[in-house]
Amino acid sequence: MAFIASRIDRIKPSPTVAAGQKARELREQGRDIISLDAGEPDFDTPDSIKEAAIAAIRAGQTKYTAVDGTVALKQAIADKFKRENGLDYALSQITVGAGGKHVLFNALMATVDTGDEVIVPAPYWVSYPDMTILADGTPVFVECPAAKGFKLQPEDLERAITPRTKWLVLNSPSNPTGAAYTRAELKAIAEVLMRHPQVHVLNDDMYEHLTYDGFEFATIAQVEPGL
Repeated sequence: MAFIASRIDRIKPSPTVAAGQKARELREQGRDIISLDAGEPDFDTPDSIKEAAIAAIRAGQTKYTAVDGTVALKQAIADKFKRENGLDYALSQITVGAGGKHVLFNALMATVDTGDEVIVPAPYWVSYPDMTILADGTPVFVECPAAKGFKLQPEDLERAITPRTKWLVLNSPSNPTGAAYTRAELKAIAEVLMRHPQVHVLNDDMYEHLTYDGFEFATIAQVEPGL
């Protein structure tokens, strides 16, 4: 009887982690290395955030909370969606996790059954397919070439959808390409999805504030409330 579960054989080591480890090893050898592995900014955490965290610890906010987040935090999230995205959510519709990867993993593990398909536009963040596979699902890759701005095209999405499709993962602005979908582009994708009500959208919008050249961010729920 093997000690390590066989499901671990389904997933590959993270290329991001491997690149970061290689960069650290080269730095230790005295090499001048610019590492592009981790998706984090090159500035320190703002002092206001540090001080708020310290104040919370000193105030004794170090105990277990409600599993889906404190009321105050969930209210702040609801306020954010209303203020920045024009979306209204009740606190019962909000759950808090320990970071984006944790939330995505939980969502897939809670909803994907054996044989369910998850559409992943490529290029993609490396964790999407492995999390799908670990949940017994099947990642379905849709190529988004440079000639199309690395963006999913409605006709390609239509072709990729089958009766087993459960999710479309939509990451905008994208990791790793930086491609960001306009409202018109999201509307075209939404029109396809509205014809396939069994397909849900897993939006990964973590870079919504990292936009440039006057680009206006939108999330697909704003563009098509029917979703």
